[in-house]
Amino acid sequence: MEPWRLVALLALTASALAAQGKRTIAVGDTVRDSLTRRDALLPAESTYAQQWRLAGTAGKTVTIDVASVAFDAYAFLLGPGFETAAPQDDDSGGRCNARLTVRLPRTGDYYIVVTSSERFATGAFTLTVVAGPKPGSLAPCDR
Repeated sequence: MEPWRLVALLALTASALAAQGKRTIAVGDTVRDSLTRRDALLPAESTYAQQWRLAGTAGKTVTIDVASVAFDAYAFLLGPGFETAAPQDDDSGGRCNARLTVRLPRTGDYYIVVTSSERFATGAFTLTVVAGPKPGSLAPCDR
């Protein structure tokens, strides 16, 4: 993980995340939401972010997709077993969409952080979590 991204993630304060409410997603779910100016701001790169809780089981593989036509999606996964190196992705979902395929190292609550690689970007996105891996996208990012 790039050091500035890790610093930015740590800058998400408990109060800022608490103000977002309790966002949760489960394996097999898709949610539609939007990044707005009311979301937590990652100060190191001036991007808005949302955090989604995912209950995880040790040894299970999940694929997390964040897709948006409004901004260049970026995703992180925080949680047990990822204290020193959080999985992250910018364009593996193709067309500037993020995709993480991760084997969860421990049972517990994981946190998907949805953000953008573009400063102050806002707009609608879709977050999907499915069991198992998905094939990589060959569609290039055209931003």
